[in-house]
Amino acid sequence: MTRLASRKILAALADDSAAAAVLSTSSAIAPLFVATVEALHAGAEDAALADAARGAGVALTAVAESAVGAITRAAAAEDIAAVVIGARGTPAGRHPAGSTAMAVVTSLDKPVVVVPPDASTERGIESVLVPLDGTELSAAALHEVVELATKAALQIVVAHVYQEGSLPAFSDHLPHEVRAWTEEFIARHCPAASEPRLELRVGEPHERVLDILVESHCDLVALGWSQELAGGRAAIVRRMLAESPVPVRLIPVSAESRLALDGADSGDA
Repeated sequence: MTRLASRKILAALADDSAAAAVLSTSSAIAPLFVATVEALHAGAEDAALADAARGAGVALTAVAESAVGAITRAAAAEDIAAVVIGARGTPAGRHPAGSTAMAVVTSLDKPVVVVPPDASTERGIESVLVPLDGTELSAAALHEVVELATKAALQIVVAHVYQEGSLPAFSDHLPHEVRAWTEEFIARHCPAASEPRLELRVGEPHERVLDILVESHCDLVALGWSQELAGGRAAIVRRMLAESPVPVRLIPVSAESRLALDGADSGDA
């Protein structure tokens, strides 16, 4: 088994405006994994990137290979805990994630943190938003984040969005019932989390989760997903990658992992 002290965060750098944000995010999340950071650039040696990596105290390796191939090959190493990559080179605003980022997140079987070019992690990672919709995918993301939070004292903010037709019924004793329902929701869906905060909204999940993120001032978003984008799937993932002002941590959840998680949950019960 790989020792925790030998774990590494792989910062995938491109010669664009996202490089600085990728380096700072990698350094910010490394303590969560008790890991060090190493950087990779696919292409010719770049003096500006080398200077940026040196300034961040990170060793940079340049390889003459396609970006996707180089990243996936390097990430296959056992000691790589996560990959950090820029969402795109363009500045803030509504821009879909670039082709390299999308190829990596849909193919790599390890967590990938996708960073918008203007993301700021100067204060480190203190809080994380976890959208929870009752599926195995969101439960897997929460399970993973709870493990990190236990070690790093992260504030966990759980976001749950009801669509109009699925609101629970409440009587005239609204404050009491809402409080009781909230406590039951947390006990059922995130019993291992230490004092999580629940944020409830009504509307379309892919729209309202972004609102919760902005209002909660979280430093990171964690999403479990099946790495499938066909047929309009992963609407929240798409929206977060295009518009999130903070890094987005995508946790791939295979069918086998989902079955194992279900088994673990059943055992705990």
